[in-house]
Amino acid sequence: MITKETTLLGQQVTLGYCYASEISYKLLAEEELSPFLNSVREFIAKKQEVIPDARKTIFAILAATNAYYESKGEECPISDKQLMYDATPDELGAALGMLLLAWAEFYKLMPGAEEKKPKKKAGKGKNS
Repeated sequence: MITKETTLLGQQVTLGYCYASEISYKLLAEEELSPFLNSVREFIAKKQEVIPDARKTIFAILAATNAYYESKGEECPISDKQLMYDATPDELGAALGMLLLAWAEFYKLMPGAEEKKPKKKAGKGKNS
């Protein structure tokens, strides 16, 4: 699980990206999470000012927070109703950005996300 912290509803929460987040999102939104996050990535690349679909955004954030807190055996500190009624666009945008980073890290989509192999040192061998 890849984790990222963000502030939602005035409190620090942890988002978790793993298969549980994907399954939870699919149950809530009745679609796969990766295509939605890929569309968010395209929004960001085009520097559009419109936030992606609010319903999908809330489902994605809820799926990620629930995945993290359930994995720890803890109750999620935020609810869907709180996100719908009390979260600000800035908070949702920041949380969605963190979720996008976690998704990219999970699937190694970011440049440099793959482990770097140590370079072999050029030097004298045994037979030099």
